[in-house]
Amino acid sequence: MRSASMEDRTVILTILDGTRGSPGSVLDLFLESFRIGQKTQRFLNHLVVAALDNQAYRYCTSIHPHCFQLRPVTSKLAKRKGSTSPDHLMLKKIKYDLLLEVIKLGYNIVFTEADVMWLRDPFVLFDPGARVTISCALRGTKIQDKGLLYMKSSAEAIKFLKFLQFKRVLFPTYLDRSFCEMAVHKLQGHTKYVDTGYFGGFCEPSNNISKVYTMQSTCCDNIKSKVHDLRLVLDDWINFTARMSTNANNSKVKWR
Repeated sequence: MRSASMEDRTVILTILDGTRGSPGSVLDLFLESFRIGQKTQRFLNHLVVAALDNQAYRYCTSIHPHCFQLRPVTSKLAKRKGSTSPDHLMLKKIKYDLLLEVIKLGYNIVFTEADVMWLRDPFVLFDPGARVTISCALRGTKIQDKGLLYMKSSAEAIKFLKFLQFKRVLFPTYLDRSFCEMAVHKLQGHTKYVDTGYFGGFCEPSNNISKVYTMQSTCCDNIKSKVHDLRLVLDDWINFTARMSTNANNSKVKWR
């Protein structure tokens, strides 16, 4: 963490397994988004990738300087029927446990899902006075996050993450809800909510390409489909930025 930390002890963190961390998969597109985004290239030096398995770790270290492997959890990750993705409750447990360990070390965290494409610098939207900055969207009857959150190292953050550990012991399905839902109840006075129009997703894409900061492949569980559709996102972004450089009319540029 120390080698990837910014001056204010902030790190960008993501977690992935071999299905997303292999040649031609999500990790390649994730890193590419930092390289082609507006003012996002510098964040690659502060991005830490936590690998869930040896395959993801080996590939990550071949293309990125800041990778580490979590304790082997493959045997504990139940597979969902018809899916290659690990059980989502186990992944959430791993995610929140990791956030707690990093926060306790005194680091601020920007946690990003690996299928979030960084198109613009989202740090300008983070509130330095808030313990947590997040974007939440109402999807049906549920409040969903947009795959990106900023959490400052603080007593409130540690208390909240420890609370999640306690609740999942008593109620194993407690984590089967979004970070937004849990933060609304426990971090209400310490949270800043960002306009959802800045953070797009396939479930509810931001039509204004001139406004969106990130785009996530929500509503898309199949890895092959994720890679295909995220490739289209980056190609559309490249087309948009090329038109910007020539002062062309960008009103015609739409997400495919």
